[in-house]
Amino acid sequence: MNNIKIIFLQIVDVIRASFISLVPYYILYSFLLLAIEILKNTNSFNSVFTLKDAQNIVDLITFLIPILINISISYHLASIYYMTLSRFLTIILSLSIYLSVEVIVHQTNINSYNAPHSIILAILIPLLSAYLLAKIIEILHEYQNKLNNVLSRNITTMIVYIIPFTFIFFVVTFIFSGLGIYLNMGSSIVFEIQESLLLFIRTIVSSFLWFFGIHGINFFDSIVNVKSLNNFMYPNFNYYDFFNLFVIFGGIGSGLSLVIAIFIASKDKHTSFIGKMSLPFVIFNINEILIFGIPIFMNFSLMIPFIFVPVINFILSYFLLSYTHFITFSDTFVPWTTPAILNIYLATNGNLLAVLFQVFLIILGTLIYIPFVKKYTKSQSSTLSLENLARKFDITTSIEAKQNIKFYEAQSFLVKSHYKINKIIEKINQNNLIVYYQPKINVQKNNCNEFEALLRIRDKYGNIKGPDFILDIENSGMSSILDIWVCQEVKKDLDFWAERNFYPDVSINLFPHTLEDKNYINQIIKMLKKYNVHFEIIERRSSLNKKIVENLKLLKENNFKISLDDLGIGFTNFSMLYEMPLDIVKIDKKIIEFTNTTKGLVLYNNICHLCISLNLQIVLEGVETKEEYERLMNKDINFIQGWYFSKAIPFNEVESFSKNFSLN
Repeated sequence: MNNIKIIFLQIVDVIRASFISLVPYYILYSFLLLAIEILKNTNSFNSVFTLKDAQNIVDLITFLIPILINISISYHLASIYYMTLSRFLTIILSLSIYLSVEVIVHQTNINSYNAPHSIILAILIPLLSAYLLAKIIEILHEYQNKLNNVLSRNITTMIVYIIPFTFIFFVVTFIFSGLGIYLNMGSSIVFEIQESLLLFIRTIVSSFLWFFGIHGINFFDSIVNVKSLNNFMYPNFNYYDFFNLFVIFGGIGSGLSLVIAIFIASKDKHTSFIGKMSLPFVIFNINEILIFGIPIFMNFSLMIPFIFVPVINFILSYFLLSYTHFITFSDTFVPWTTPAILNIYLATNGNLLAVLFQVFLIILGTLIYIPFVKKYTKSQSSTLSLENLARKFDITTSIEAKQNIKFYEAQSFLVKSHYKINKIIEKINQNNLIVYYQPKINVQKNNCNEFEALLRIRDKYGNIKGPDFILDIENSGMSSILDIWVCQEVKKDLDFWAERNFYPDVSINLFPHTLEDKNYINQIIKMLKKYNVHFEIIERRSSLNKKIVENLKLLKENNFKISLDDLGIGFTNFSMLYEMPLDIVKIDKKIIEFTNTTKGLVLYNNICHLCISLNLQIVLEGVETKEEYERLMNKDINFIQGWYFSKAIPFNEVESFSKNFSLN
């Protein structure tokens, strides 16, 4: 059951990422529709660029949508879950199958084939073809490795893919062609039912289809015969007019109500930004930016009101028009892009009651959306979590979530990690964070007056552990909050010790996010300028960048020492020893492990000699046994840190450890 759930979530994730990647294309489509309406209403078409030319461009953009969906899903499958596959060949295979199935289903000659129709096929075919291709290539992996030894990689790839490519093409084409013909996919379904019921079904289904990222109205109208909706519901008023004037305002899902709800209830900067960006388009009943920007699809939090609000609008409006006669309609043509309120005003010759009723529906829709928007922004926003965490730790400086991640990547990341991050925030908010101090033994002075501040967390059983969420917090952009909190705690402890005439030196680790932000660095300088503190650089993301170097120099100018952590592993390199304003280096435990061999010992001794030549103090990190201590000790070593002398200890043991320590 868990495997089925995992597969389902993977499919959802791929479809979501694929449709998010096509957001610019959907926005282009919306721009074109809006531009055509503006040109049409301003009589700007001419003999050079006609209305027919413009419509042909729209048809072309529409024609490409299923193809691009197919390509996008194929690409993301090969990029995320089947990374051993050739992206190019995966796309070619899926696209070839899709177009072949389309031609077979429509039983048409390719010369008269106009456009692909089925978005469902565009989604399903790459899911199956990529899966089968990945499984077969996995079976042929050993054979591929043997070929790599005698042939170039490109030629090997071509040879290995020939049989799976051909086999899957015929099998999947046969499966979906048969299914498509059986279900008569691509043919319009004729509903011989009352127009109002057909319109009601269209309202529900088209809204629901957005959950899968499918343009609901276009899809519904392509498979269902909706010509009867051109019939008049009332004099001068057909069923399409009813849909545009009373059911949706600002686009499907009643986008105008959603935007207003966002302005009122959203506490998330990203969602508010999308609301502002989409407003000019929503006014003209184009809401692709809103739908894909938040996004609506695959979003259980907002899908309920997205369907429910148009349904409520439909029911209330239908009963009002059926059982009252105070609204009559003029023969004025009102384009679907006409803004709400203005459209009903023009359509009813300025009937005030009709205008008020539309305003009432917009307000009602807004009230329905508000609790869902609140819930969504609370659960989905890393920005809100960041601000909550800042308030929790009493960090009064304005905190900005400077994530510098492209929108699409950010959406994908948030979708995958927001639940996990919220659980971490919940754990942190239970007052379980503690600062412990690990002694640094000064082997040249035979004392211990320096300590490294380390973050610890108390679990529900009272046990003290190292935090297992550091990488997740760092990836979410919240690591700077922890840095500021640790600095505050160290300051409190130093103030307490100073009252007892105890003045230890404390080193504090800073994450790359903090080092890149001058505002955080200035805040830290202001907080700790008069204290015996130096900073250790945690290098996980990058070896060096201009912002980090500038902020390290700023720390140096304010008399803070800088220590480079984990020398010898990860992203650290020799250029850092030259370019960064360092005072201390910490040789990582990995290098210490190498010293069990002659080669490793030579490497270790040369690293020590290099550091001393650069006038850098040396800290040996991770010394755990007497054997290691005796093997590694030499005249160049300044400090030793590790379990051989002591694990990290709580605040109340630091003073005693320092005063009672002796190497003898």
